[in-house]
Order: sequence, then structure tokens, then C-alpha cells
Amino acid sequence: MLKITEISKTKNINMNQTQEQILHYARLFLQSKGYNGFSYRDIAQKLDIKNAAIHNYYPKKEDLVATLLEESRKEIAANFSCIEESGGNAREQLQYYFESALNDFDEKKYICLPGSIIIYFEETPEKVKEQTLLLLNEIVSRINFTLENGRKQGEFKFSGSAEARAKSIVENLIGARQLSSIKGRKTLATTITLIKADIGWKD
Repeated sequence: MLKITEISKTKNINMNQTQEQILHYARLFLQSKGYNGFSYRDIAQKLDIKNAAIHNYYPKKEDLVATLLEESRKEIAANFSCIEESGGNAREQLQYYFESALNDFDEKKYICLPGSIIIYFEETPEKVKEQTLLLLNEIVSRINFTLENGRKQGEFKFSGSAEARAKSIVENLIGARQLSSIKGRKTLATTITLIKADIGWKD
């Protein structure tokens, strides 16, 4: 099975190192503090640059966060495809999603990206809302496809539609990641174990 660290990440060839570092810290702050919990000053201090340098790339915070969400959507799509193209089965594809959540927690990115926006959804700019919904739709779509294929191959056993299960998995993970930020990693790991049991995951 491919490890998370072995899966190729999509990168914008026009993105330089400074932009990548800005997005890195924006994601860290977003997933640990939420949309309203950080500012350009926080990122600038980490990179030892001026706020103006960030504004050169992303004039407004909404531009930065929308870009981050879009890049995440592309990355998820590419990573699911990478596992499938390398011969990975449905369980391996779904395990990538679960391991990503656990790895994020270990990196102090406690809240998932959509979850970090949902808290303040009505207050966020339209472009951020749009990218959040696109990201959620991408995740649900990928998991739906994976569940359906896994059921056909006998890797999973569950009743009802794969789409309904996919939505339930995403919703449960969003909630578990919120709770794990105050109750610890075990909360997230337990939820993943229960999800696997619910879809008839057999190792």
C-alpha cells in the first residue's frame, strides 16, 4: 500500500517557494485556529517577512484561503487517482483519507479544511464559500466512487446507497476532528474504527 508520504502531491508549476510557505502556514493556522483565528501578521512572523509581501501574492485574506481550498481539492483528486492508477484497491484509497486526517492531527492541524470554514460559513466571502463547497463535493464524490467500487469487489459490505454512506463518513469525520481538538487523538481514531465497522471493512 502506498504511504501518505509516497503519494505525489500536485503543485502549481508557477508557484514559487514563498507562495508555498505562505500556503503552508495559512493551512496550519486555518486548521488549528479557524478562519477568523489568524491574520497575515501571524504568517509574516513565521516567515520573517512583511505583511505587504503576502499581499503581493494574495491581496485579501479571502484570496489566500480560496487558493488554499482550491489547491487542497486538486491534491485530494490527484492522490485518490494516484492510488488507483498504481493498483491500489478501494480500502487503500479510503485508508489514505483516514490517514490524512490522523497525520493532520499529529501536525497540529486539528480541524479539517472544510470544518475550519463551516464554523464561520455565513460570515465568509463568497469565493471562500464557493471553494469550500467544491472541496466538500470533491471529497464526497471520491469516497462515493470508492465505496461503490469496494462493495462491488467485496471489500465493503453495507446497505443503502454509497452516496449516502459517503456523506455520512465526511460528516462524521468533520465532527470527530472538531471534537478531537479538545478531547485528543483517540476520539478521531475511534470514529475511524467505527466507520470501518459500519461499512463492513474486512482486513
